[in-house]
Amino acid sequence: MNIRILRTEIRRSIAPWATLAVLVVAFGFLYSFSGPWSKAPLAWDENWVPAAEWSRFLLVFLWPIAIGAGVIQGMRDSRSGMAELLTTMPRPGWHRAAKLAGALGGLLVLGYLLIFAVGAVQVIFSGAFFTFGWLPLVVVGVLAMLAGAWIGLGIGRLLPHPLTAPAVAVAALVTVLVLQLAGAQGSVLVGAVPAWVSSLSPAMDMTHDPFTSTASRVDLGQGVWLAGLAATGFLLLAARSKRTKALSVVPALVAVAIAMPILPATYAEAVTVDPRATAMVCDGPVCVPRLLEPDLARVAGPGKEALRLLGTLPDAPVRVTALNRRLASDEVPPRAADTVLVDLLNWSFRSTKNADDMTRALVAGTGTPTCYTIYGADRAFLDELTARSITSSWFLGEWKMLEGSWLSEEKKNEVLRDWETFRALPPDVQRTRIIAQRQAGLTCQGNQLDILRGGAR
Repeated sequence: MNIRILRTEIRRSIAPWATLAVLVVAFGFLYSFSGPWSKAPLAWDENWVPAAEWSRFLLVFLWPIAIGAGVIQGMRDSRSGMAELLTTMPRPGWHRAAKLAGALGGLLVLGYLLIFAVGAVQVIFSGAFFTFGWLPLVVVGVLAMLAGAWIGLGIGRLLPHPLTAPAVAVAALVTVLVLQLAGAQGSVLVGAVPAWVSSLSPAMDMTHDPFTSTASRVDLGQGVWLAGLAATGFLLLAARSKRTKALSVVPALVAVAIAMPILPATYAEAVTVDPRATAMVCDGPVCVPRLLEPDLARVAGPGKEALRLLGTLPDAPVRVTALNRRLASDEVPPRAADTVLVDLLNWSFRSTKNADDMTRALVAGTGTPTCYTIYGADRAFLDELTARSITSSWFLGEWKMLEGSWLSEEKKNEVLRDWETFRALPPDVQRTRIIAQRQAGLTCQGNQLDILRGGAR
């Protein structure tokens, strides 16, 4: 098949319009709505793997478009009344099928690659470290677009009815959504289908952890399944006899049989940690994961200053280290006596740009993280927030609530009174209570505000 024939087929087909629809939907979603795809470090235009993962996430909308366009194009011969005439031609049916499949599938694949390329170009200028972890994700995405277009062509050829295209597109959308939600964190559909069945979906769930990617067995299994589905679609398009049409489903069935033992049996096995992303890079005693290396410049200075301030205490921490994994929503942050552990994925740290405020955040709790999960906003959490604000202000010698503290005016006045009461104590008493508060922060035992007030320890 030469370029001239392919060019002619592209002009005669729905391929340009389908590709335009894919691009409009994809970029309209990415640039019109705010979500994790627009916020560092999960943004689709700041790191290589998230760029590929968000492109795959968009397949929940793009795959039904590809299948629907394929169905519409697959009905062309039937709509023109040439189906019977073409069966009498001596030329093999796969010749015409290859032209149509190449035009539609090729242009949709180019559209998908353009989506990733736009994000990748911005990643290059963001200074993110390079990794090939994006490659298998993009390859599977390409196979997904090709399989969607070709299976749509085959269904359109097999069932040339005006309602086929919308029915198949809606069915594809519902199927992908169900399979996607079945593997999503916190979804009511988790466990509704086996993990390996959920992995058959070409669309990925929203990216939650920038340090992880899909396991190799997932990429391999999905690649086998989508290649088999694409082969089935092409054979349905090229088939002329009923027997050949019936045998066309064999590649898809064989692909499922091969992919089943490859795909993970549990959702936990479907993801793997990228060792390059989690490797530490340091500036003296301050270290961050390589994925977050752009943050090192804004953390290094405040981190060293925080260690200097904390160094006046007994058994003071000697390093500042950013976590190289994402904490679960119900997980209490880890802590260590010799290290100030920082969660740079936490909004309060990501939104802190001023060096003094970063130092304040690092010495809060006397160098210990919160003892509560992100859902721990009860009275005890507010007491701890007050205690953390008091300790950070004590080290810096100036009262200021921590960044991200949303309190009523009445509560702010109450917190200020606690600070003034604490500052009125003799210096040696203040120091003793600060040390006791640090021990409570390391063990998560006791009310830290009560300790600063001189109560139970």
